[in-house]
This record gives sequence, C-alpha cells and structure tokens, in this order.
Amino acid sequence: MDYFDLAADYGGVLAEAFLGSKARFCIISFTSDWLFPTVENKRVAHALNAAAATVSFVEIRTDRGHDAFLLDEPEMFDTVRGFLNSVAASRGVE
Repeated sequence: MDYFDLAADYGGVLAEAFLGSKARFCIISFTSDWLFPTVENKRVAHALNAAAATVSFVEIRTDRGHDAFLLDEPEMFDTVRGFLNSVAASRGVE
C-alpha cells in the first residue's frame, strides 16, 4: 500500500485513471486515519470529479484511526446504506 501509485501509469495525472468510468464512487474518510488521510481521499474525489465520474465524499469524525471501518461506526453504515439504496433506486431495484 505504501508504494502503490494509481497515477503512475497515467503520466502522474490521477484523473486520467478514472476517465470513462461508468461506476459510481463513494469515498468515506475517517479524520483519524493516518494510513489513508482525508487529504488523500479528497485528492481522489477531486480526480474523480475532474474525470466527470459520479462520486460522493463523506468525512467521518472519529478517534478510532485506520481501523474505524472495522468497528461500529453508525455514520459509516448510514452512508453506505444511503449510497447503495441510491444506486439501487437509479437502477429500478427495490
């Protein structure tokens, strides 16, 4: 993880990695995550916007660090649920 650079194969331009993507993206960032800090998650969200991708971004305030996504974080569950319900509704799935 420390050496992975998605932009490396695209001349260092992260947005180009997402060009033409038809997926919807949901980026969830935790304020205390030192491994994937919010600033980096925002960078990905900006690149997705620059590539005209559909992206949602949520920053969750927590002191649980990188492992917050493994723990009981109601705001994360609400975010994921809302995102998945929105995707399902857009595809006519109930």
